[in-house]
Amino acid sequence: MLKERVLEITKELVKIYSPTNTAEEQKVEQYLLRLLQSMPYFKENPQLCGAFAAADDCFGRSTIYGLVLGKSKKTVVFMGHHDVVSTEVYGALANVATEPEALAKALANVELPEEATADLASGEWLWGRGTCDMKGGTAAQLAVLEKYAQKPEAGSILFVSVPDEEAFSVGMRSCVTLLKALRERYGLEYEVALNCEPNSVENDKQVIYSGSVGKMLPVVLVQGKSVQIGSYPQGVNPVAVLAEIICKTEADYKISDTLGEESTVPPVWNFARDLKPGYDFSLPRRGAGYCNVLTFSKTPAQIMDWFVAACKKGAQAAMAKQGCGHSLKVMTYGELLEIAQERAGFADFYNDLQAAMTKKLQVEQLDFPSITLWAMEQVLDFTGIDVPVVITAFAPPYYPALNSGKLVGEGFKNVVDFVGTLLPVKCKEYFMGISDCSYLGVDAGFDSKALAANMPCWGKLYSYDMEALAQLQIPFLLLGPWGKDLHQRTERVHVESLGVVLPKVLQAVCAFVWKS
Repeated sequence: MLKERVLEITKELVKIYSPTNTAEEQKVEQYLLRLLQSMPYFKENPQLCGAFAAADDCFGRSTIYGLVLGKSKKTVVFMGHHDVVSTEVYGALANVATEPEALAKALANVELPEEATADLASGEWLWGRGTCDMKGGTAAQLAVLEKYAQKPEAGSILFVSVPDEEAFSVGMRSCVTLLKALRERYGLEYEVALNCEPNSVENDKQVIYSGSVGKMLPVVLVQGKSVQIGSYPQGVNPVAVLAEIICKTEADYKISDTLGEESTVPPVWNFARDLKPGYDFSLPRRGAGYCNVLTFSKTPAQIMDWFVAACKKGAQAAMAKQGCGHSLKVMTYGELLEIAQERAGFADFYNDLQAAMTKKLQVEQLDFPSITLWAMEQVLDFTGIDVPVVITAFAPPYYPALNSGKLVGEGFKNVVDFVGTLLPVKCKEYFMGISDCSYLGVDAGFDSKALAANMPCWGKLYSYDMEALAQLQIPFLLLGPWGKDLHQRTERVHVESLGVVLPKVLQAVCAFVWKS
């Protein structure tokens, strides 16, 4: 019965296409809220479920939550997200990407990788956008919650599903406030959060995670000296400088973090270009780029120090090659802002800048990295600095690295060991794919000053409740169904793992935690 209910909810959720950063996410939120409100428990206790609006969100999205109170205030959090990546990768099959049965039939007529072909023939998998990441896991949580709500006994379960996990975590950053408020209102004791993102299987063991990797997005703006290309020796090409900076940082394994057998990937650049609006026979005046840096333990201050040093080496290398005699000063955005503050009219300029940035996010719907680069240019223009210079900064999103063992100590190993009695698992310290679990707590030694000082978007435009994070400190497991090829056109979830194994594991972990 539970299996059928999980699959029913999964298909209903998948059918509602809810791509990230669109108002379409509201449609799946409405479904989730209706489903919760239809349960007898919430009909009797309507105050225990609802929609918690994401702050200042231009798409009007919300976190959907439902709290079932048991005899004990010991609470297990079922957490997840209801947005999905787009169906663009499906090509001509995009029109059936949210219809599992129709998609399976269509995929039978196209060429697939050998493993996908075998899985399709087996009939053991459910196909489609969101089946794996992560509407299947959400459906399993809802089915378990629905059954438990019929007769709550030992402990409490809080279900939360957030929007925008796939991009900037607008939902989870707001959900921190909700988690704090519910804890205070009902005296909840958050014992563990179970995020049912899909898991892979390695050597017949399901890979689960007790931590989530951190991510920072260092940004660089290079101002050169624009001259006619025929006068190249007198100019400074920002594209050449940017290229040297990339060479000094891309795949720099020295900055990677290591814990036991696990290591973060090195820095990876995913945007770099000149900022010239069109073509003419002259050097561009400015160039810019940003790269992803993943961390286990390195702080924003440490990453900024590394990035500034690399930018200095890159600038020196570029100037040495050109032999132009120019010098390039490297400074952080925080240092640039200090120079701007000394100029007359700064207060009015800065207020106008903040308003313009908000408009670019909420009306023009630009992304945070684009807004960051635009703001850096505006501040640089305001200072009047016209010489070659390199400015470094951070752009959102920022994900703190978080590990359950570090949050609550070795005692959390008991939960991991218990899961191992339920099914064959391999528990890794950090999930490398980035997750909302980063916002369930914060390492005790974390200092946000370097981040805030060098992030133009920090404040009303982009922030989260650091004080609430420090108070919450919720240990977690990324423990979901067996899935494959998330974000690809062959995305799929194993039916038995989703409908049978996962619900039993969720129920058992709840019982174990409540008794501990």
